[in-house]
Amino acid sequence: MSTFDLEKMVGTIDKLGTSLDVMLCCKDSEGGQEILETCEQLDNLIMSLDDQISILKDALIKEKNARQSSFQRQLDELKTIEERCNHMIVYIQLNTELESQQYNQNHEIKEYKGNSLNNMTNISMSPVPKWNDAYSLCENTIHHTTLSNGTMMSNSIMRQSLKSQAVKQALDIPLLKSVSNDEMDTVPKYMKGRLTSLNVNAVIDGFNIALENKYEILRKPRNVLKKKDQDMYNTWKIQQNDVGQGQYFVTADDISRFGETKVDKTTLNIIPILRHLKRLKESRTGGFVYYLPY
Repeated sequence: MSTFDLEKMVGTIDKLGTSLDVMLCCKDSEGGQEILETCEQLDNLIMSLDDQISILKDALIKEKNARQSSFQRQLDELKTIEERCNHMIVYIQLNTELESQQYNQNHEIKEYKGNSLNNMTNISMSPVPKWNDAYSLCENTIHHTTLSNGTMMSNSIMRQSLKSQAVKQALDIPLLKSVSNDEMDTVPKYMKGRLTSLNVNAVIDGFNIALENKYEILRKPRNVLKKKDQDMYNTWKIQQNDVGQGQYFVTADDISRFGETKVDKTTLNIIPILRHLKRLKESRTGGFVYYLPY
């Protein structure tokens, strides 16, 4: 059973009363004109409200787009700052490593000078020794030096480096020339950073030793080589076809195998300097990187 709603009934009566007033006004000519004017005013007001709403919508859209654009710019700036921070972290770590290497090099140079002075007191005024005697003397006086990656150059590498001229004359290998301080001054700052000619020349020694040992094996008859040397021999012959006949080259594996130098981040940073100073070229073929002396 439905209940009587007094408030709803009152509202209906008010609406009927309003309708009756409108009807009475319509019978009167002045009243009808007043209603028409009121309707026109209401229409104008509605149109004005519509215009204001459109203007407000446009303003809201522009504000939204501006906020999105500003947010995107801020996001791009944050990404740029993050990339710079990551670059600075890597650069600081590299500089720390180089400073440590420089300190070790200075320390080793001081020790080497002290040992050289002690050894010089024991050298008599004898005639000029033969090459083998001079080589043995250098072998006894020079103990070690520091590579760019912080590792110590052993006596075996020093002996190989001292024999380089004799091997070069026998094999006619185009070895890399050492870099002077004046040449390092011509290298752009962004390329060399804190690297010095000592660091660069240590890597050059590794390249030269790898070239000497590699082509000393290649000049031998294949049937006299050991099994592992025969495997390397076959690999080099295949690589030679990619690089070109008659072109001397080494790879990162050759440098690590013979030069006892790791091709690490420092070495890879020095290679562009060697290209800039026209010490070597790069050839990328078949997924391999070949280093060719000028």
